[in-house]
Amino acid sequence: MKIWKLKKGHDARLRSRHPWVFSNELLDSPKSVKPGEPVEVRDYNGQFLARGYGNPHSLISFRALSFTPQDANPLSVDSLVGKLFSAWKLRNEMGFFLSFRVCFSEADGIPGLVFDRYVFEQNNKTYQVYSYQLLTSGTDTAFKTDDQWKVIFEKLTNLAKENGFSNIAWSETFILQRNDVNIRKLEGLLPEAPAILKKVDDIDLTDIQIQVQNVLDVNEKIYFKVDLIDGQKTGFFLDQTFNMKLLLDFMKMKKDTLKGRPVKVLDLCCYMGQWSAQIVANLKKWGLEADVHLVDVSDLALKKASENLSKYGAKVTTYKTDVLDGLAQFSEGEFDIVISDPPAFVKNKKDIHQGLHAYFKLNAQAFRVARKDGVVISCTCSGLVTMEDFKESLRKAVLRSGKTARCILMGGQGWDHPTLMSFPEGFYLKMVMHQLS
Repeated sequence: MKIWKLKKGHDARLRSRHPWVFSNELLDSPKSVKPGEPVEVRDYNGQFLARGYGNPHSLISFRALSFTPQDANPLSVDSLVGKLFSAWKLRNEMGFFLSFRVCFSEADGIPGLVFDRYVFEQNNKTYQVYSYQLLTSGTDTAFKTDDQWKVIFEKLTNLAKENGFSNIAWSETFILQRNDVNIRKLEGLLPEAPAILKKVDDIDLTDIQIQVQNVLDVNEKIYFKVDLIDGQKTGFFLDQTFNMKLLLDFMKMKKDTLKGRPVKVLDLCCYMGQWSAQIVANLKKWGLEADVHLVDVSDLALKKASENLSKYGAKVTTYKTDVLDGLAQFSEGEFDIVISDPPAFVKNKKDIHQGLHAYFKLNAQAFRVARKDGVVISCTCSGLVTMEDFKESLRKAVLRSGKTARCILMGGQGWDHPTLMSFPEGFYLKMVMHQLS
């Protein structure tokens, strides 16, 4: 294994267990290794700090997999399976049994791996799809060399079944590789077309109905028609469950004030209707009707979202439009619940000012169209946007709308998307909920 030393005084971040080392911190040249090759990093005096993998083509030249010297080969199949099993065990203990994120990169000790599990039923059988992304040279090498993905996922499936985390066997498990993301270019890797590496029966993953848990009742299933091949990220978004629960806990307390008329919901950037489906399913349980207005630029998203809400008997209206320009058609004070959950407006540091203005513009409209006593959910999934900056954009948005609003609570990513205090870059999702008055 290659050994790299850090420049004098450049070991504080790694000692605090932040998993990245940048090229300008190295005493050695990163060009001494192949992309994804195992590397041990030591301090200037030769003391062990971490093991992981290197990449001569990336500004982040080293990513740590282990801070323990006893872990001789953290890229081995056994080590990777052990970490994935530990990650699944954590989710199981937190109450995730159906579709959820199994591995969230650095937070689960495998930088560069994002891995979601989707459960669905068809032909009287239960299946699962492992949909994953390899975002760095280390994971790309570890999973692709000699098709080790198959060994890793088969061992993980068997362990999960043996330990009661799952009742789905390897024979009913799909493997979907979703490397169709441009972020791979930062590692010198090319985006790749989605690939079904393991298929089961004659089932089309562009049209299945996955199962997720009701955020207020983990024993109740909510069904979503999805396209895992052409859908964003790994095919679906699972990170808002905690924020949905916060909203619905609040709405449950005031449900009696909503009786007598349909609850009017505006879902901006609705994608496949995750927010609205959870809202409508629970409103129905409380004996309330819903009138849902879905806004997105994607025909696929609007089609799937409409199908996902239809089973609950809600009235649904769709609008294909850009949320930054197409909201003037809605009247002031029209909606009981407004969800503002756009894609990341800030992709890099140079976009911060423009992105914050976009959040301000969108949320000013969200506050404008919300009713007195209505609720506005404002989200950003831009990791580079701090909560303080986001709150400042919301302060300006409330003023621009001419409304008065109180901040009720703040949220973040779901429990199956944990992160580390030593890795603040992992805290990407922020949510702020206001009630108008």
